[in-house]
Amino acid sequence: MPVNTRTEYALRALLEMHASDGTPISAHKICLNQQLPKKYVEHLLAALKNAGIIDSSIGSKGGYSLALKAEEISLWDVMQAVDDHSMDMACDESRGDYCLGSKCRLKPFFESVSQQQRQLFQSHSLAAIARFEDIKGES
Repeated sequence: MPVNTRTEYALRALLEMHASDGTPISAHKICLNQQLPKKYVEHLLAALKNAGIIDSSIGSKGGYSLALKAEEISLWDVMQAVDDHSMDMACDESRGDYCLGSKCRLKPFFESVSQQQRQLFQSHSLAAIARFEDIKGES
């Protein structure tokens, strides 16, 4: 299941912060380690900071660090912070001329699927995602 690049890159940046064990890490270092475009990541870091997921500090030893425990940051939180609604199946009448709105017979079904997705995304924390990375590294 693909996620959009905003969520993927934000997760990769958060994993770098998680691995730094509370020591601030610069955007430059995150981008080098993860091979990500710096300007794009800087916008994502600003969104994550505005959402209260990360903190930033200035100075020679400054950088970005998690504002919350990794167990408290869900995939859903990250998706909301970076405005990723690409996987939302709920009907949105503003998406186009062909939407039937409340007359659509599929609307209840798609709303149910969206609710289940949201619950799934809320159940996966950054800590759990990092454990998947740790398992991969041990193989």
